[in-house]
This record gives sequence, C-alpha cells and structure tokens, in this order.
Amino acid sequence: MVIKKSKSVRELVYEELKKLIIEGEIKPEGRIVETEYAQKFQISRTPIREALRMLELEGFVESHSRGGVTVKSITKNDIEEIYRIRIALEGVILEEVINKAKKKDIRKLERLMEDTEDLIDEGEDDKEVFKLFSEFNDTLYSIADLNRVTGMIKNLNLYLRRFRKMAIESGDRKEVAFRDHKDIVEAIKSKEIDKAKEINKIHLERSKDFIKANIN
Repeated sequence: MVIKKSKSVRELVYEELKKLIIEGEIKPEGRIVETEYAQKFQISRTPIREALRMLELEGFVESHSRGGVTVKSITKNDIEEIYRIRIALEGVILEEVINKAKKKDIRKLERLMEDTEDLIDEGEDDKEVFKLFSEFNDTLYSIADLNRVTGMIKNLNLYLRRFRKMAIESGDRKEVAFRDHKDIVEAIKSKEIDKAKEINKIHLERSKDFIKANIN
C-alpha cells in the first residue's frame, strides 16, 4: 500500500498500522521497523515514529529500552480488566436506553432480532450475523446518546475485535449471543433495568471466559 502525502500523513499511518494490528496482520510481539514501513508506505520515517507514539499511548505497541517497537500481547489479566470495565460501562448504557427508548427504538431493536434470527435459521455465514450483532450494539449506543461512554466502549472493543469474532464463530456461540440480545430487548421493553444489566453481564462473562480459554 502507498500512503499519499497530505496534511494528515501521521493520522493516515496511525490508522493503517492500527488496522494491521487489530486484524492480526502484525502479530502480537511482532516488531514494527520504522525503515521497513517508511519504504512500504513511501514516506519518511518521521510520521511512522509519530504514529507509533500515538499507538503506544493507546496501549497497542510498546517501545523497548534497547530500541525497537513491538505489538503488545493481550494477557488474560488484560481481558479480565477490559471486561470488568465493559460490564460497568454497558450497564450505564442500558440504564439510559431504558429511560430514553421510544416505541420506534423498540421496534428497530425487534426488527434487528427478526433479521438476525432469519440469518441464523438460513445458515448464513457468520460474518453477516456478526454485522447484525454490531448493529444491535450501535443501536443501543445511539438510543443512550452518551458519546463519551460509547467512545470508551468502542476503544476497548478494538483490543478484543479478533477474539470476539472468534467467540461468535465458535460452536453455538452465535445462537447463545442472539438469545441474550433477545432477552435484553424484552427487559428493555418491560423497563427492567436490573434484569437487563444482569443478562448483559452474563453475556459478557461468557465471551470473556471463552477468550481467556483460547489464548496462550
């Protein structure tokens, strides 16, 4: 890939490197060599170095005292912490959803459940089901209208993107996740805040346990 020069070269490099890390093109503990990527993107080393500083601040890479930058591995403790934060933040989202949801919002969530069930019953590929799961979450975030909380959740999810997809694609995980979503919608309709939060907590803990069991 060639990154064209512009006023935002650093941002473009940052986004591209972040994408490569998230999608697993650059593996955990893999080295990111400035000269290599400067040549690959046909740019100077300066925006590479600046992009790497941005990624280090976000916890995606780490620099070493002897020089060099590597992609940070995700540990089981990292996953435990990330999911504890997600459970708390998504609890805040659900409270807002229950307080703010209108009839049209409920209907949109119900249609998503119908569309998801149809895809699962038809045996559609997991990628399409995963898209609807993401749309379900985005719909909840939109109803809650808490941009800072949503931003924090999405940043956390970036670390887990590969693992969450793996969890959904494994065995009957997508059916279980779908049932959880459906139960959450029912709790939202009946305005049962504690029930909705408990279902979501169990839903996230299942995902967490699966991921922890499937990483080194």
